Amino acid sequence: MNPLVVQVIVAAVPIAVAVFSFLAATKANRVNAEANERIAARSAELERSKVDAEAFQRAKTIYEDALRELEKQLDRVQVQLERLNEQLSREQDTSNAMRNQIRALDAHVATLERTVVALRRQLVASGLKPSPRPIGPIPRIEGDDL
Repeated sequence: MNPLVVQVIVAAVPIAVAVFSFLAATKANRVNAEANERIAARSAELERSKVDAEAFQRAKTIYEDALRELEKQLDRVQVQLERLNEQLSREQDTSNAMRNQIRALDAHVATLERTVVALRRQLVASGLKPSPRPIGPIPRIEGDDL
């Protein structure tokens, strides 16, 4: 072989190795960059998930605290409602008792008025003149238990 061909071959081998190394390095860098991008995307997603989980936990804590407070308020309102129902029941009982007393007193007054009318008739029948009817409330007499 010609020494020139040998020199060209010897010179071409390092150039071919350099080109092959360059292409392999470029491919490796590209694969490495893609892997780094995937890792960065996963890291970002994990960080977002972590932030979301922390925000969810804070919101859950706030919600649970508010729920406990509302349950306490509901318990207080229920206790108040029970007290008011008891008071209403007592008031209704008192009202019914007073209503019954008023009815009894009205019946008693009606009986007394009939008695007064009957007594007036007896006075007139016996020839006596009854005193005029008082206007307004009847004055109380000492010792009178009516």
